[in-house]
Amino acid sequence: MNNKISVITVVYNDVKHIESTIKSYLSQTWANKEYIVIDGGSNDGTAEIIKQYSDKIAYWCSEKDEGIYDAMNKGISHATGDWIIMLNSGDEFSTESALSEAIKEANNDIDVIYGNSIEKNKEFKKKIIADDDTSKLEWGPIYRHGSSLVKASTHRRYIFDLSKRKRLKYSLDWYMIHSMYKDGRKFKKVDTTIETYRKEGKSDHPYKNLWYNYIITSNGKFNFRKTAFFIKLIFLTYIKSSCIYEWVRAFILEYLINGILPHIPFWFVRKGIFRCIHMQISPGAFIMRKNYIINSNNLSLGKNSHINAFCIIDARAPIRIGNNTSISYKNSIITGSHEYNSEEFTGIFKPITIEDYVWIGAGCTVLQGVTIGKGAVICAGSLVNKDVEPYSIVAGIPAKTIGKRNQNLTYQCKGYSPLT
Repeated sequence: MNNKISVITVVYNDVKHIESTIKSYLSQTWANKEYIVIDGGSNDGTAEIIKQYSDKIAYWCSEKDEGIYDAMNKGISHATGDWIIMLNSGDEFSTESALSEAIKEANNDIDVIYGNSIEKNKEFKKKIIADDDTSKLEWGPIYRHGSSLVKASTHRRYIFDLSKRKRLKYSLDWYMIHSMYKDGRKFKKVDTTIETYRKEGKSDHPYKNLWYNYIITSNGKFNFRKTAFFIKLIFLTYIKSSCIYEWVRAFILEYLINGILPHIPFWFVRKGIFRCIHMQISPGAFIMRKNYIINSNNLSLGKNSHINAFCIIDARAPIRIGNNTSISYKNSIITGSHEYNSEEFTGIFKPITIEDYVWIGAGCTVLQGVTIGKGAVICAGSLVNKDVEPYSIVAGIPAKTIGKRNQNLTYQCKGYSPLT
C-alpha cells in the first residue's frame, strides 16, 4: 500500500467558501494525494472558481446530482487512492500536516483512521476530541465524519445507501460508519486534529440528530436500552436548550465552585462536590481552597497530584493532569484565547495535557494546546507556549530547555494539608 489519499469535496452554490477549501487541500504536506471535486451544477460562480484550479484537480465535474451523498458516491467511484477522506465545501484541514500525521497509523489491518476536529462559528472555535473507545459506536458517533480516512477498498463496499435517504436524510454518513462498526471493521484513533468544520450546516438539528441516531443504532427495531438512552438524550438536550440551564450551570460551575467552595475548609467535602459535577479526581489528589476554576467539569487530576493556592485553571477545553504532578502557587493554566484579527473576535479553545511527575514552579503560565511531557520541570515565572519534551527543564519567557531531569522518578506527591 502506497497510502495515496483521495480527498473528495462535494459542493453546490458555495462561491463564498469553495476556494478556501481547495487551498486547504493544496496546502497539505502529504505529497501522495489526489483531489476530486463534485459540483452539483452550481450557477453562482462556484464552477468558475473550481475551473481555475483544474490543473491541480485529478477529476472534477459540474452537473446535476441527487444530493450530497449521491455526489460523494460519485467521488468515490473516481478515486484512485488507497484512502478516502471527505472535505466538504466550507470545511478545511486544521493544519498543513493533518494528512501526514493521520496517515502514519495506516496499515493493512485498519479500515478507518479517525482523529479530532475543530468546530467553528462566528463566536468561537472549539476543539472536539474524538473518543478512543470504539465500543461507544454502538450508541452514537464518537468522531466527525470529515475527520476520518476510510480505506478505499472498504469505502467501495460501504458506499452511502441512497435507498435509505428518505428515512435517514442527512445521517447516511453515520449509517455508513455504524454499519462498518457492526460488521467488525477496524477503527484506529490518532491524536491528530484533522478537520475544521463550520457548525452551521444541514446536520445542525439536535432533535433530528437524536432521532436518526436512534433509528440507526436500534436498526429500526424496538430496543429497551436504546429507547431509554434516546429518551435520556432528548431530556438532556431540552434542558440544555432552556434559559434555566444557563443559570443553573452558572450557579454550579461559577458561584458554587468559586464562591462557596473556597470557604469550605474540608477537602473531603470539596472533593465530593467536585466529583458530583464530573471533575475526575484520582485517589491522593488534592486542590487547595483559594483557586479560580473555569469549567471544573473539564478538569482531570491524577493520583497524588495537587494544585496549590491562587491558581487560575481555565478548563473551557479539557485539562488532563497526570499522576504525582505538582502545580505550585499562582499558576495560570489557560485553554482559551481569541483570534485577534477576526471581525468577530472569535474565541479558540484547545486542551492542555500535563503528564506524570511534572513540577510547575510558582507563577508560571501554560497556554492552550500545550502538552508537558512526563517528568518535565517548569521553572518559576516561565511562560509555556509550546510542547515540552519529557524530563526537560525549561525556563524563561517563552520557556526554553535549560537542562534534563533524572528519569528514575518513583516519588509520590504529598500535597494534602488540613484546612487548606
